Amino acid sequence: MRTLSKALVVAVGLLAIGVLSSSVFANSLMVGTFKLSHATQWNGTLLPAGEYQFKLTRTQTDVSMLTISGEKQTLNVMVFAQSACETCKTEALKMMVQGDNRIVTAMDLPGYHLEFKAPRTESAGKEDASPWVEQVSVHVNPAN
Repeated sequence: MRTLSKALVVAVGLLAIGVLSSSVFANSLMVGTFKLSHATQWNGTLLPAGEYQFKLTRTQTDVSMLTISGEKQTLNVMVFAQSACETCKTEALKMMVQGDNRIVTAMDLPGYHLEFKAPRTESAGKEDASPWVEQVSVHVNPAN
């Protein structure tokens, strides 16, 4: 009888660990990668050129968290429910380029369109300094 109760306790414990670990993984909405060829400003943080990974995860509120990680820098960005987009299917990082400065202005992910405020730039009378938009490919792997 004692062996049976010990086995039952172990079985329940393993089941609880399995349920908890699967709920942690269920919080990840999607993961992916992108490459920045130049140093780029994102929400006031300067990200050096390089390979980056991102993970979009649920939180216990209606806000999700976008974590961008590179070799030298990590950035956390809150994603509000208003960013959800039923028709969004593209995967791209959009940035404003002016001279050598690059500033992330938007990120499109399947089901999300995220916009970021870019600081105003001074282009007083310089025609060659007018900003243009660059798009960087983002590779998304749905998190399971």
